[in-house]
Amino acid sequence: MKKAFIYTALIGSSILAQQVNAIEFDGFLTAGLAVHNQSQVDGSKLIYLDEITDDVTFLQDSKFGLQITADVVEDMQVVAQILASAEDENYSMDIEWAYLDYAAGESINIRAGRIKQPVFLISDYLEVGYAYPWIRPPAEAYSNMPVDSIIGMQLLYQVDFGNTTFGVQPYFGSNSEDVPGVSSVEFFADNYVGLALRLENRSFTFQVSSFQTDVSTIDSGSGTGALNSEGSAILSVVSLSWDIANFVGYTEYTSRDIKADQGTLGQGFNQTPFDSLFSDQDGGYVTLGYRMGKYLPHLTFATIDSDPAGAYTCGSPTDASSCGPRQGARQDSITLGLRYELNESAALKIEYQQIELEDNVGNYGLFQPFSLNDPLNSSTSLIEDKTSLISVAIDVIF
Repeated sequence: MKKAFIYTALIGSSILAQQVNAIEFDGFLTAGLAVHNQSQVDGSKLIYLDEITDDVTFLQDSKFGLQITADVVEDMQVVAQILASAEDENYSMDIEWAYLDYAAGESINIRAGRIKQPVFLISDYLEVGYAYPWIRPPAEAYSNMPVDSIIGMQLLYQVDFGNTTFGVQPYFGSNSEDVPGVSSVEFFADNYVGLALRLENRSFTFQVSSFQTDVSTIDSGSGTGALNSEGSAILSVVSLSWDIANFVGYTEYTSRDIKADQGTLGQGFNQTPFDSLFSDQDGGYVTLGYRMGKYLPHLTFATIDSDPAGAYTCGSPTDASSCGPRQGARQDSITLGLRYELNESAALKIEYQQIELEDNVGNYGLFQPFSLNDPLNSSTSLIEDKTSLISVAIDVIF
């Protein structure tokens, strides 16, 4: 009896060891602070992106993530990424993506579940700050995404030509998100269909991607459904990065085209033209850097332009929850940054950014109004002609 118990325990330990060996954990962490010098002439604060104001904040960039890869059988894996962000309800945890990956052949992988769309150069590791030179990717380009991920399917086909790999990634699915800064409006993306073509080797990566989706918003806060809307959106991106003889560069150009569904306007869930809530928008940037041992100084020029770039639509001028989405943004920025490799798993980053808004009615750029008592009608409503933003972060992988 005792021998049988020992034998059973050994078998159980062996199975458990095999299961542990089949599961891989990779983690990342960012601890960062940011502050800018801008406010409105009446003293009202302005929030840049999601959390940055003229008070030092650690909420914008600080985050912790864990990627889990589990082997099901030899040619099948389950992959998931869990993210806890300081800006999201004080490190509440979200599943960024979770999908089944099946290797259908040497060159073909099929993925199903919650997947990350291959829209940008760094879409696969967007949250892993250690993997790129900036503290945060240039918002002028990356703010164009309607949803962070989709629930659907994706096919990845890759073939090698010498030391260069060519990849094709078609995908389709759907998802929904809350509209940033507007708690009463939810954004839906259905019939989401996209394609990415990628060419890369050790020196450069070139990618062209595009997707089309049916879009709608549901207004649950106004009581009248005034912000219910339907339409379609197309986003196209051209991307290039290089790392040659210590010269490092990134550049991307994004173009978003919004169309309203005029055929059902004024009926059911289509009370407002979709292109009056979200605008056509183009954005892009160029980053140039030079690696000197552990140091990587870099300079980024970025721009975003929208047509139109209008003011918020608010049911009440003092109630942010009654406001519709911002139509669009017009701004330029220059960022001087320095990355220092603390060791092979950690990097210290420091950035100084200067932001300038175009002077047109209702243009907040990528700022959000913290107080709506005195709406911003032009850049003359700001204390400073240009906004200075300082950011410091440490990125770690483990």
